[in-house]
Order: sequence, then structure tokens, then C-alpha cells
Amino acid sequence: MNTIKRYKLFSALVIIILHAVLWQYGEGWIISMGEKYSALLTGKPLNQIQLFDYDGIPVQSYRAYGIQYNPLFIAVQAKKDFDNEPRNIKRFLKLSDWLVDNAEIGDSTLWLPYRFDLPGYNLKAPWQSGLAQSVVLTVFVRRHQIEPGGKWMELAAKALNTIKPESHLVLKMEDGGLWFMEYPSSVDPYVLNGMMSVLLELDFYYKQSGNIEAKELFDRGFESLVSNLDKFDYHGFSYYGIRKQKAGRNYHQKHIRQLLELAAVKPHPKLEYYQKRWQSRDQYPVLVQLVFNPRPRRIMVFWISLLLPLLIMWLGFSVKPKASLRIVPFTLAL
Repeated sequence: MNTIKRYKLFSALVIIILHAVLWQYGEGWIISMGEKYSALLTGKPLNQIQLFDYDGIPVQSYRAYGIQYNPLFIAVQAKKDFDNEPRNIKRFLKLSDWLVDNAEIGDSTLWLPYRFDLPGYNLKAPWQSGLAQSVVLTVFVRRHQIEPGGKWMELAAKALNTIKPESHLVLKMEDGGLWFMEYPSSVDPYVLNGMMSVLLELDFYYKQSGNIEAKELFDRGFESLVSNLDKFDYHGFSYYGIRKQKAGRNYHQKHIRQLLELAAVKPHPKLEYYQKRWQSRDQYPVLVQLVFNPRPRRIMVFWISLLLPLLIMWLGFSVKPKASLRIVPFTLAL
């Protein structure tokens, strides 16, 4: 085997190993970069990316819906600005004000409507999300910590009223439990990450306010989650919605984290079982995951991201002179 062929083989091996490591531990970063470069090159992301408007308010750039204000992502950013160090209190105040300014506030309710259609779920604007309502609820609790004695706990209580059993955002289960809908639609009302997020937000609100209704909502929702958790399992991987869309790896890993967080609030054998089961599958080599959890787009991106650098490497070697390389020995003077 000549020197050029050895260099080709060595380079290909390095690319394959680096690709495997990146996908195993940085798949989320790869997908994020893919979204950004798609938006940069084509003007549209593969799915969605977050931007900021001129006032510093987060906006979502969707491939299918254009640029939209999404109450959930604005509330989530407000939480991050308050919780993460270093804190960005200035933007937190601006975002929590935005939530109030854009809310529909009644005598006993506070709604954050979505102003764009969501055809995939048959939702027409304006529509609301149980998940967004619950995150907005805890943003107001955080604002109260800065400005106690003001309007913020009253606004939080109005947001809580929108995710009570009589709300169109809540499904009453046959066993007496409750299911909080991220998308109030018959298309896929049972979204796992949305449901677990609402429970965690309710627990936070209860611990900060002592509101017994929030505790009761958590308990009934927790009961429903435990009863239905089996339906989200796909051979050790997880579904995004009940037996419908298989979760991408980012959401699968989010499910694992949420199970851990919920188990810390209220331990249950089923939470521990699925946390460990799903964690073990996530530790499989990505190539094995593609076999046991085939998702066409993920498979396509995986192979493109491997074959493209291999092709570039091969082309790079092909344009070099065919003369054999001379390896010149050298010594390092100390």
C-alpha cells in the first residue's frame, strides 16, 4: 500500500471516528447548526430557529409559518433570564411586561393567544396552549419575587384558572386524572414533554404560593401521566405523542430529564423504570439507534454528514500530484 493510500485510509478513519463521537454526544448541536445554516443559505430553517426583534423580544422563524411571536418561547426565555447566571433582569422585566401587554385578561382568566394558524393540528388563530399558560404562570411568580405586593400573584392565579378541569386545555380522563394539552386538538392532544412540563410548572407554583388547587391539579395530572406512560414507549425509545410521532433525540433526552425531575418531586416506580429504560437506549451508538428507531430525516442527515466530509477528503487527495511523498526525518534539538 503506497503512502497516498495510507493517508486516505487514515483520514477516512479519523473522519468516521470524529463523526461517530459528534453524533453520540453532540447530535443536538449538529441539528442546531443545520437549522442555522439552512436559514443562512436558503432564508428558511429546516424547522425553526429563535431570533430576536429590534426590542429584544424572541421571535420564532418557522419554515412553514414565517416569523411569529410564540408566547411559550417568550415565557421560556424570561425564565432563563431570571434563573440562569448571570441573570438578565432587564430583559426578564421586558419579557414579563410583554406577556401582560399581549394577554387577554378577564375577571378570572388570563390567556396568551397564538396569533398564527397551526394547520398540522387543525388549530386556527387565536388559539391557546396549556403548556404556554403554565410557563407564563411561573414567570409571573418570578416577577412577584422582584416586586412583591403587586399585581403579579393575581395575574398568576388568573393564568392558573385556564388550566383547571373545566378549561378546553384540559382533558378529563376516565380514571379521574387530568391531561394538560400542549395543543388542544384531536390530532395529537397527548404530548408527553408538554404534559410533564405543565406538572413541573404546577409544582413550582405550589411551592412558591402554597395554592392547594395547584397541588390538586398536579396530583391528578401525575396520576394520568403514570397511567399512560406505557403508551409512550417505542422499544425503549419514546414517542412525542401517544403512539404517533417518534421523539427526536432532543425530545427523547428531554423526556429522560423530565422523568428525573418529576421523580424528585414525587417518586414512582414507573418513572424510574422508563427513565432508566430510555436512558439506556439513548446510550446506544447512534448507528444502532438508527436501526432500532428508524426516522427517515435523521437517517438522511446522519449519512449526508458522514459522506460529505469523506467526499471532500477524497477530492482533496485526488487533486494532489501523483508523485509519492517523501517523509523527511528530523530531530528536535533540546
